[in-house]
Amino acid sequence: MSTLAPVHSISVDLDHAELHFAVGGFWTPEAMGQFLTDLAKAASPFLKSREPFTALGDLREFVPQNRETAAAIRDSLLMGQKNGLTRFAVVSASPLVKLQYQRITDGVEVEFFDAPKDAEQWLRASA
Repeated sequence: MSTLAPVHSISVDLDHAELHFAVGGFWTPEAMGQFLTDLAKAASPFLKSREPFTALGDLREFVPQNRETAAAIRDSLLMGQKNGLTRFAVVSASPLVKLQYQRITDGVEVEFFDAPKDAEQWLRASA
């Protein structure tokens, strides 16, 4: 990675009831809060229908975050779980990011993958 500037993308796969996102860099709590708001807006079709959905987070360019930012991520995951999130697939090669996510996703069904295709297969196996 050439920069620690926060970057992201969000997409929705309505056919598979999946929320996909990619994040990279180091985030301030404020920037993460705005991203999580955008993520919740993208998930609104699932939230409105009250149907279960899954999420795929591509964190290959993400770095470990400070406690406040990590807490905001955890709160968002728990809120997602209360609103229909059933599985969360994390794509990340970084052992430190994996360790941080293992800590903050306690109570959420999460698996870690090296490639997005493997993560999608796992998510869709639950359907």
